[in-house]
Amino acid sequence: MEKNGYRDTLLMLQDMFPGKAALTVKEAATILNANVGTVYEAVKRKYNPLPSKKLSGKIVIPIPALASWLC
Repeated sequence: MEKNGYRDTLLMLQDMFPGKAALTVKEAATILNANVGTVYEAVKRKYNPLPSKKLSGKIVIPIPALASWLC
């Protein structure tokens, strides 16, 4: 079942980053109005972590996962 506001959030993120499937930590920090260190902490925490994947040694945040996490 889709969370309330997920579709709107996903569309907003896709409009902001056309053609991208995932965001860098820096881009996610901009969206979240947080610093990069805070985003890394959110990725590492045990309770409700920011969804991420490691790609070529770098952490990326899939846009659909971020949209869901924000809702």
